[in-house]
Amino acid sequence: MSSNQNQQAGQQWNNQQQRQRQQQGQDKNCGIDRQRQQDRQHLNRQQNNQGINTQRQQQAGQQINNQQQQQDRQGNDAQQNLNAQRQQQQGQQNNCAQQFKQAGQIGNAQQQQQQHPRLIH
Repeated sequence: MSSNQNQQAGQQWNNQQQRQRQQQGQDKNCGIDRQRQQDRQHLNRQQNNQGINTQRQQQAGQQINNQQQQQDRQGNDAQQNLNAQRQQQQGQQNNCAQQFKQAGQIGNAQQQQQQHPRLIH
């Protein structure tokens, strides 16, 4: 081999070594980039999950509030119904007492009339 051929062979070998180093470096960078991308995706998923969990908690809290308000309204309605029934019963009792009183007065008047009939002229 001439010195010229030796130089060419050496240059080829150098070029090949350089390409291998570049390729290895790119492979390393590719691995690092891939890891960074996965980390970003993982972080995004975590943030999304946190947002979803927060929404779920808010919705659950809202549902509990709605249920509580509904129960309160039902309780108030039941109390109002009960009060209305009591007032109605009280009114009926007053009516009964009034009717008994009137009946007693009528009975007394009839009895007095029978005891003291008016003289017919």
